[in-house]
Amino acid sequence: MHETKIKQINDKQQLLNLISNAQRLGREDIKNIALKRLCELESINMSDPLERDFFQVLAAYEYMLTEKNGRTTKATRVRQKLKNKGLKQCLIDWALGPKTQGFEELIEQGLGELTAEHLVVKYSYEFSKEVVVAAEQKLISDS
Repeated sequence: MHETKIKQINDKQQLLNLISNAQRLGREDIKNIALKRLCELESINMSDPLERDFFQVLAAYEYMLTEKNGRTTKATRVRQKLKNKGLKQCLIDWALGPKTQGFEELIEQGLGELTAEHLVVKYSYEFSKEVVVAAEQKLISDS
């Protein structure tokens, strides 16, 4: 299946099946394209670019949790923090905190653009220099 066709899929279950099949067949390229599309669908109706990208990152994180646990898993603590402290504070905490297993796995799979650190760098004008530098350091040390 070509990248253009995958980017036109709007059915989450179809994308999950495609991800599973691609993984089984060792097609990381197809898996990554389908996972990115799945994450895009989670935020397709959001108008704010940072918010839209954040929910794509959150969708990727929840996908990783689901894979790890073998069942659908929501990032309950992240969603609670989002509700209580806001989107930017979630990104700041991830950028300043230690590298997580999810971060490492996304980097290993070539999906660094689905990390909070990438968003901090991409939207650097929204964050303090300290936070941006911390995010850059994490991304550089893993490239």
